[in-house]
Amino acid sequence: MSEEILKALMELFALIVKQDGGMIISEREYVRDFLTRQLTSENVKEYLALFDEHAGPVVKKSDEKDSGGKPSVKDSVKILSICKKINRTLNQEQKVVALMRLFELVNADRRFTLQRMNIINTVAEVFNIPAGEFEATGLFVKNDTPENLNNPSILTFYPGCSECSICKKMISGYPDTTIICLKLASVDLMFLKYLSEEQLYMNGLPISPGRIYTFAKGGSLRSLQGYPIYYSDIISKFLSNTIINKISFRVKNLSYYFTEGHPAVDDISFSAEEGQFIGILGGSGSGKTTLLNLISGIQKPSDGSVRINGFDIIKDNASLEGVMGYVPQDDLLIEDLTVSENLYYAACLCFKSKTTSEITSLVDQTLMNLGLFEKRNLKVGSAYNKTISGGQRKRLNIALELIREPSVLLLDEPTSGLSSRDSENLMDLLRDLTLKGKLVISVIHQPSSEVFKMFDKILVMDQDGCMAYYGNPVDAVIYFKTLDAQINSSAGECPACGNVNTESIFNIIETQIVDEFGKYTEKRKIKPREWAAIFKKKFALTDEPEVKEKPHSNLERPDRIRQFLIYFSRDLKSKLSNRQYLTLTLIEAPVLGLILSFIIRYIPDPESKVYVFAENDNIPIYIFMSIIVALFLGLTISAEEIFRDRNILKREHFLNLSRSSYLVAKVTVMIIISAIQSVLFLAIANPVLGVKDLFMHYWIALFTTSFCANMIGLNISSAFNSAITIYIIIPLLIIPMMVLSGAMFPFDKLNRKIGNVGQVPLIAELMPTRWTYEALMVSQFKDNRLSRTIYSIDNETYYSLQKKISESDFNRVYRIPELKRAITASRSGFNAAGGNISKDLLTDKNQNTLTLLLNEFIRMRALYKVAEFRYIRSLAAGEFDQVIADSAMTYLNELDGIFKMQFNSATNIRDRFYNLNSLKLKKLQSDHYNYELEQLVTKYYEHHKMFIYENTIIQNVDPVYLDPFRKGVLSFRTHFFAPSKYFLGFRTDTFRFNIMVVLISTLLLYSILYYNLLAKAVKFIEEFKIRKRLISK
Repeated sequence: MSEEILKALMELFALIVKQDGGMIISEREYVRDFLTRQLTSENVKEYLALFDEHAGPVVKKSDEKDSGGKPSVKDSVKILSICKKINRTLNQEQKVVALMRLFELVNADRRFTLQRMNIINTVAEVFNIPAGEFEATGLFVKNDTPENLNNPSILTFYPGCSECSICKKMISGYPDTTIICLKLASVDLMFLKYLSEEQLYMNGLPISPGRIYTFAKGGSLRSLQGYPIYYSDIISKFLSNTIINKISFRVKNLSYYFTEGHPAVDDISFSAEEGQFIGILGGSGSGKTTLLNLISGIQKPSDGSVRINGFDIIKDNASLEGVMGYVPQDDLLIEDLTVSENLYYAACLCFKSKTTSEITSLVDQTLMNLGLFEKRNLKVGSAYNKTISGGQRKRLNIALELIREPSVLLLDEPTSGLSSRDSENLMDLLRDLTLKGKLVISVIHQPSSEVFKMFDKILVMDQDGCMAYYGNPVDAVIYFKTLDAQINSSAGECPACGNVNTESIFNIIETQIVDEFGKYTEKRKIKPREWAAIFKKKFALTDEPEVKEKPHSNLERPDRIRQFLIYFSRDLKSKLSNRQYLTLTLIEAPVLGLILSFIIRYIPDPESKVYVFAENDNIPIYIFMSIIVALFLGLTISAEEIFRDRNILKREHFLNLSRSSYLVAKVTVMIIISAIQSVLFLAIANPVLGVKDLFMHYWIALFTTSFCANMIGLNISSAFNSAITIYIIIPLLIIPMMVLSGAMFPFDKLNRKIGNVGQVPLIAELMPTRWTYEALMVSQFKDNRLSRTIYSIDNETYYSLQKKISESDFNRVYRIPELKRAITASRSGFNAAGGNISKDLLTDKNQNTLTLLLNEFIRMRALYKVAEFRYIRSLAAGEFDQVIADSAMTYLNELDGIFKMQFNSATNIRDRFYNLNSLKLKKLQSDHYNYELEQLVTKYYEHHKMFIYENTIIQNVDPVYLDPFRKGVLSFRTHFFAPSKYFLGFRTDTFRFNIMVVLISTLLLYSILYYNLLAKAVKFIEEFKIRKRLISK
């Protein structure tokens, strides 16, 4: 209290006592006592003299009756002036205390005259004291008997009342004692006085009968021999008549063991009720957060149970939806949204029946209640880029839960990182929640004395998850001091200042043994399990009756579509609000496109400045790098998405919201971003490189790659618990996709242990880049405007003619001559065997030769629709003879003639059309055809054009002209750069098929994400390693 305010109070005291005949000695003594409690002895004289100066001389008690008049005009003006001065400085609580002191002053001689009460009425009006509370205060001060204290703000306690638990406590140790309490709800203050000849102690200090005291939160009232009466006991009695929703919270034999068998929480039991504020204290690693996770249902206990109103939180989870709220230690805020937007979206997910305007009003009211309304339009920012203070962030985090008013609120170290003032303000907020009938349980670390005394009960955790104490906070100090046999064990608080040394509890618990040299050893005097055993022995848990009615819940969860819309709006708005993110997201793709296309815009002729698309040897590299850019962008924008929301998801676990709605909303936003980035990349890169056609093909391929990368990124974002780990994983994903895309290394030149002859290696089939790279390369070659140009009235295109030429050339030059050599070899074997080849005389070479003939005749029939060899079933041992050999040779000669005719026909059509349209075709070729790409997809420089593998001729040239051989209904694997694919008996264009494969893979990745399979696999591997290490030890 400032000097100016104290002087003003002395004047106000003086103005009251000078009414109705003047000041009497008892009133002056009250003022002296008041000053003595506030000041040093020297200052008491100074201010008492000031009071005497204004009050006038002491008079004998007068028999003069109440004058019934009002104070003089001069006094009235002075009273108003003093009250206004006080009003500008004191907060509402201090003004209520000042008013109480005025009542006490008048009560010193019980002269409640009209003049004096008029002054007090004036003060109350100026101080804005509610009329009901002013009336209750007058009753409390003036009366001492229960009959005259009939007011809901006043409670009276006396020994023996069977209906009151406090009165039952007073039977022993409080003889002929009456305790009267006044609760002023507007300022959350409690005043207390007692009437008795017994000496009582408040917070360890003696108090006088009849004197009015402020009973602070966490305080206690004791007699020398009776049970203590706590502030929480009395406040619970006040609330019992107003709280409708009863809560019984029972924790019984709760245990949790880590994978290696070490206990995190060991056999903990306690109970709590509505309107209580429970603190969980303990050293680092004592299991506080684990205990909170267990009683919240986030983790499943190894043993024991947690029940709310008889409902098990694990088994009866559906019955407890919305009952509990959880505020983890880390931020739950979306940093790119404003204060009100964070709260608005949280409310939308809780109230399906409320309109937008109703939710907005609720948000505004909640922000006003928490003192955040003026900050509602500010972005919350990150913990390192703050736009609101740490205390405001914590209040907003709590507001996310408070807006739906859960019956049980759980908090993990809410004061972490806050100043002592912010910590006290935050704990005041939580304390206020208990006045509304909420049960608040909070983990707290190193609380100050003020914060410590706010709790109704504390649970002290020791190492190995053992419970060392559960009960009143101040009694905890006394309990441990008594067990430690300390001299002042009965004093829980400092006699001078009333502070509690919370560290003394842990100093006693963790006391170490001293060796013979007087040094502390690492061994403790009392082990954790011993502390737990001592407490259980002294305070055995009794089976208290449980509330059986279903806990109240305000939760009205929206349907899945509505949830999706809310999640989508929230995610999209947060990204649009982050200008830096938005700018980088939009410019990254076009900048990469510009850099890439500018660097590889190649002109082979050093004397020329004319760029020709057909002559740019870097086009295949561009296609490959475009795919990698799409992959990279897709991974980077999604890699932290779920990881960043992990705390929010943890809180929303209590709402049982739809995971699919959240994921689909997240994926939808990723799709939009990827689609835009793909467009922007191609809009810059394609024109620079002269890619004048197939924009949609390029966009679909890049977008599909990026979309698949989004799903990969979301999976690793969900599976790993560190941003560093996530970004270490990304290169491990990208590099194999680059190597096994088919662009950097030909598949037929890889290590044979992973390679497949004539097919793409199985491991490469798992890479999305292999599918989209092949799709774009094949499409750019066969779907460009030149390849699609129609050359004849039979709708023969340039590509189809070249395909026929390629087929004819390979069969005439490679396949048919090889088969003729096989027939010659078989005939030689036949002659050597004397005219017949039996199975007994057949060599492996002869057998392989006949199998080769059989396989190739079947393949040519299937691929080229030629006539079937009539002796095809006779190409086996015991049936092959000279006649069959001659027939096979004739059959091959006929095929050679067919392919020759096909070759000549296609060549003639191509050349004739070219001669007639040479200028147009040259233009199309230079603008839409690329020679380097042609060389890659036709394997132009391949030395080994053909080889035999497993009795089959493998064509190793012109793969882009080679249709795949249909092996089975479910078979789809082919050689690289195949122009088409077969699946389920249907032949599909390579571009469409490959895109579908990537999209199906993306859906599979979504399923893995939805069921969190990767995260479960990572957890299983970690636990397996721990078990293996333990076994090895």
